[in-house]
Amino acid sequence: MKSAWILSVAALFFAVAVSSADDAVPVKGSNVKYPVAITATLGDQKYSQKLTGVAMRKKAFVDVYAIGSYVANDFKGKTPEELASADVIKQLHLVMERNVSGSDMAKAFETAIRANYGSEFDNDLAKLTGLIAQYDLNKGDQVWITHVPGYGLHFNLVGKRQEFIPGLKFAKAVWDIYLGPKNVGEAVKKGLTSRL
Repeated sequence: MKSAWILSVAALFFAVAVSSADDAVPVKGSNVKYPVAITATLGDQKYSQKLTGVAMRKKAFVDVYAIGSYVANDFKGKTPEELASADVIKQLHLVMERNVSGSDMAKAFETAIRANYGSEFDNDLAKLTGLIAQYDLNKGDQVWITHVPGYGLHFNLVGKRQEFIPGLKFAKAVWDIYLGPKNVGEAVKKGLTSRL
């Protein structure tokens, strides 16, 4: 059952239910708004999720991408650490605010993971950064990062390519880019957990 379910995640779809403009949270400095509730469908299972917060990822005061964080509705955690560690359906949704080369994006992910974990995930990082480096991202492009419970990571460069990387510890390492002790910015960490 589990292997069939994991294989079906390759056809991962997102249905967003928003009843009014008031049900979306804007990202400061962006036109992007994130719905407060979404439903992820993995295979034949539907998972309702709630928005935990939004933020803008900046580099040297330049807006790089808007990011929204979602987690299963029944998640009761209240801290960034609990959110990063939770083995439940959860997603990060990135929307690019500027053009970024694939190699620059891959290097940023690698640097951020190594800040917390050093060389612990060399093989997983090589797979992830190899995927990212192949595709330049343009303003408006989207990336969905999904924590698949009991399995690991699903990384989707929307319209380009998607990849599975097994391993719950590595999936947590990706969440720690934003929520870990050495994160990409305390403003991002605070923003992504502002609705917990």
